[in-house]
Amino acid sequence: MVNFLSLQLKKLPMLKQFIARQMVRRTKARQFPVEYLEQKHVDLRQPYPNDSSYFYGGDKLGNAFITRMAFRGPDRLHEYWFDFFLAGEGYFGLTSDPGPEGTGFQQGKLKWEPIEIGKVWRVTYSGTVHDRDGKPHACVTNMVFTGDHPVYDFAKSSDHNAIAKAIASEKWTREFFFRMKDTHQVHYEQTGNFKGTIILDNKTFNLNMMGSRDHSFGSRNWLTWDRHYWITGVSDEGLHWTVTTIKWQFLGRLTAGFITAADGTTDAIVECTDLETISREKLLPDHGIVEIRTRSGKVHTMEFWRHGEFPYLHDGKYMMREGIGTYKFDGSDGVGMVEFGFHADKYTV
Repeated sequence: MVNFLSLQLKKLPMLKQFIARQMVRRTKARQFPVEYLEQKHVDLRQPYPNDSSYFYGGDKLGNAFITRMAFRGPDRLHEYWFDFFLAGEGYFGLTSDPGPEGTGFQQGKLKWEPIEIGKVWRVTYSGTVHDRDGKPHACVTNMVFTGDHPVYDFAKSSDHNAIAKAIASEKWTREFFFRMKDTHQVHYEQTGNFKGTIILDNKTFNLNMMGSRDHSFGSRNWLTWDRHYWITGVSDEGLHWTVTTIKWQFLGRLTAGFITAADGTTDAIVECTDLETISREKLLPDHGIVEIRTRSGKVHTMEFWRHGEFPYLHDGKYMMREGIGTYKFDGSDGVGMVEFGFHADKYTV
């Protein structure tokens, strides 16, 4: 009897691994048409309903622009970012809620409109922004994002076996699976060009930047996040990439991302340098090197620098630092965004 029980106990990790693989395979099998993806989805059946999107633009002159909206249902405040840095002028942005939720992707005077589904979006805002000394400025913004390649669904990314292993290594409880819903979001991303004008106090600034955007929907509870980085950019040789690694308080580190070549071929990222290594000398590094391995077996080296940042705080606990980034990606210069996030109860930045 003792030997029999011992044998069964030894089989439990194998059984959990098998079940976890089936769970991951089922979740990652979801495929939606782009017409569906590009709509707003706030599913009130989710534990923490969330529909979140951002646009980022940056150039070699140091100009940077970022905006984000998150719609979270009637019981939680929506989230908003609208900030930019103009070389020679400084930082400007919203310091108060832009207004109530409107039709589609809109919060008050901040509005995003699809011009061509899956490719072209317009971002507009007309109102007041403040500099970092608190001085108000009149602002009219009209920016257009144009994707260089089709949207990339993150269901195609990551190492499914690694995800299954991480899930299987945790203690399975009702609370664990409840929290796991946050990892089941639909998420896609796209890189391209972000071009337009910002009129600040009647002075017009014409911008032509690399662009990146994403959209995710499902459940998101910031209080369960431990830390993460999210790095996206475009190189002079035409490589587009996003690499991310996230650690939750209930689950070990997961990695995802993609690299798209100039000809449009895409390779999924399955492994990258971990958070502890990146932050070995400084929790929020201004410089670092990320080693990346893709599904095809290729290895890439991305070196990043942060040149200023846009800081945010979510639900009073999760700190986000959106860094204005420059890169060497396999030796080729690039620009983009370097994002780090930390739970305020565990980390001091």
